[in-house]
Parts: sequence; structure tokens; C-alpha cells
Amino acid sequence: MLSSDHSPTLPELKLLDEGNFLKAWGGISSLQFVLPVTWSHGRKYGATFEQLTLWWSERPAKLAGQDLKGAIMVGKHADFVVWDPNVEFDLNDDLPVYLKHPVISAYMGTRLSGKVLATFVQGKLVYKEGKHAPAACGVPILAR
Repeated sequence: MLSSDHSPTLPELKLLDEGNFLKAWGGISSLQFVLPVTWSHGRKYGATFEQLTLWWSERPAKLAGQDLKGAIMVGKHADFVVWDPNVEFDLNDDLPVYLKHPVISAYMGTRLSGKVLATFVQGKLVYKEGKHAPAACGVPILAR
């Protein structure tokens, strides 16, 4: 199982001029790249698409006690991404998916594989080709 700590902040709070990472705000703005980063690096070591679904969907849902999440099947919430695992792209300032503070991503300048084309939450389209839904449609969920 994998997880991500998405914690974007202003570049000033990273204290880059001081060079002391112990004082700097922890976290980066890169949640939108966890799938391409995991796929790009994982497949170098033999990771499969099936393993990605376990790591990012099935096991986290199970750990959180979310029986309606974690798999695409009848009766479950339709939360999923549509992606092309073969598309390669360079992560740079020009990417439209960088909404906040692109200059402080750990992945800046990296060539990645696997482009997310669309995202659905409970069957509702929330992202498609660089455009986001006008309003959030998800709901808070808590472990039981």
C-alpha cells in the first residue's frame, strides 16, 4: 500500500535561501502526479498495473474500512481514472495541471509515463484533459 502527503505551500515557507530543510515547511504540490510517478519508477522494477490498483485503491480502501471504494465493480462507488500508461511527458512549469507553486515540486524536470486523461468521483466527471469540475462533488469519508 502507498500513500501521499499532499501539502503544498508558498515557496517562501520552504526557506530555500537558508538551506535548512529541518526548518522548512514539509510537503510538496504533486498529488496529481502520484500515478505517473509510481508507474514510471515502478515498472522499471517489474511493477504491474494490477499492483498499482492494489497499492493505490484496494488496500487503502480496505484499511480505511471503505467497502464501497477500492475496486471497479457493480455496487461500488464509481471512483476511477482514465489514463494512458504509454504517454510520456516532461514535468515542467508549462503543465496546466500545476495550479499551485510548481517551482517546488520534487519531480520538476522529470520525464514521466502515464497521463491521466479523466477522473470520476462516484460516477461524476471531475477532471478531463486539464479542466476541472466547477464544484467539488465528493463527500468526507471516515474510517469505521
